[in-house]
Amino acid sequence: MQRGVARVLCALVLLALAACSGAGDDRDTEGGEQDGTPVLHWYTGPDRVDTAALAQACTLEADGAYEIEVEPLPEDFDERHAMLVRQLSADDDSMDIITLDNALTTEFASAQLLAPIPEDLKEPFAEGVFPDALLAASDGQQLVVAPWWFDPYLLWWRGTTAERAGLDVSEPVAWQDLLDGAERLDVGIEIDDPGGNALPALVNALVAGAGGTVLEGQGRFPEIGLDSGAGRAAADLVARLGDVGPEDGPSAEAPERFAARSGSFLLAPSSVVTDPALAGVARDLQWAAFPVVDEESVAPVDGAGLAVPLYAPRSDLSYDAISCLTSPTSMREMMIDSGHSAARATAYDDPAVIEGYPLADVTQPAVQTGATVPSTPYWPRVREALVSTWSPTGGVDPDRTPGLSERAVRDAVAGRLP
Repeated sequence: MQRGVARVLCALVLLALAACSGAGDDRDTEGGEQDGTPVLHWYTGPDRVDTAALAQACTLEADGAYEIEVEPLPEDFDERHAMLVRQLSADDDSMDIITLDNALTTEFASAQLLAPIPEDLKEPFAEGVFPDALLAASDGQQLVVAPWWFDPYLLWWRGTTAERAGLDVSEPVAWQDLLDGAERLDVGIEIDDPGGNALPALVNALVAGAGGTVLEGQGRFPEIGLDSGAGRAAADLVARLGDVGPEDGPSAEAPERFAARSGSFLLAPSSVVTDPALAGVARDLQWAAFPVVDEESVAPVDGAGLAVPLYAPRSDLSYDAISCLTSPTSMREMMIDSGHSAARATAYDDPAVIEGYPLADVTQPAVQTGATVPSTPYWPRVREALVSTWSPTGGVDPDRTPGLSERAVRDAVAGRLP
């Protein structure tokens, strides 16, 4: 648990609020140039990162070689995925850089929608990166996107809630203790879902925490481990989560509900610390590692990389820009301003991060023991199958759900209609 950092937390939240209210740049960039300077269009989804500030900083550093303009991708995961597939498959050359969810890396690489990373950049992009973040940025054989941020989910609470629930937060909190404590206080456990992947990521982490795997293998017939002791242990916890509420499961409104008068516990990525919804309760925020299923905390870890589309017209400039956006300076600013954990482990050694990122002693070990979603080109289908069989969380049956879900995932990967 972390205490005595209210001033830092308030500063982080105020920075996020300022970023949200900042005026956009309305300069005309039609034709890909502005006053003779090549304009690179960076397509990125809604995020707690101030992408406009990072783009501006790298534009200034480029000193006229290029200018980066931020273009929005849809907030909804399925819509974002569909838009990217549609445009990149149509040989669209209007995209110079894209922010790619780690969950989609293998699919986009397998479909040959991404430009290859130049040989001279593979080592710099991989230098100092957490091992799991490096795997999440690869297609199983080689690096295909530049690792950027890599966020673990944490357990958050307000004020003395954990103490009143009878939790000893000096040690890793067991799931059963958290659920018992929430029932004792008659409060729910909110789960943040900023990108639409929280429920599948939660199931994946719970199964991993119980010693199993949801899916292993990139082909049409992978090994699936849902109908197992680990799957039933995960289902039992999800069912209890549904019992204590909210029974509909993860939600993008979770931070707002957590900040309300009745809010008590929240499971959310590290970047939630700068969510504007938490501005009013920033001084009361406390956090610890993600709850433990067995012996070790295995948190859902969500991340993103920066990629260059195959038909980007100026891929050399795109990669120059990505080198800036993933530089130690950019990652430092991203961590301090947004609360994201950088994919680069060496970012944690920066004196400014040590001073201004109070989450470090929890997030740094969490990304090394956490679980990313399976590496498969069929993740959107797997995700859909998991969502359809594990939601609402209040309807999960530990005896039936794991078997139903395994069959749904197997059919989805094999291409069979439900």
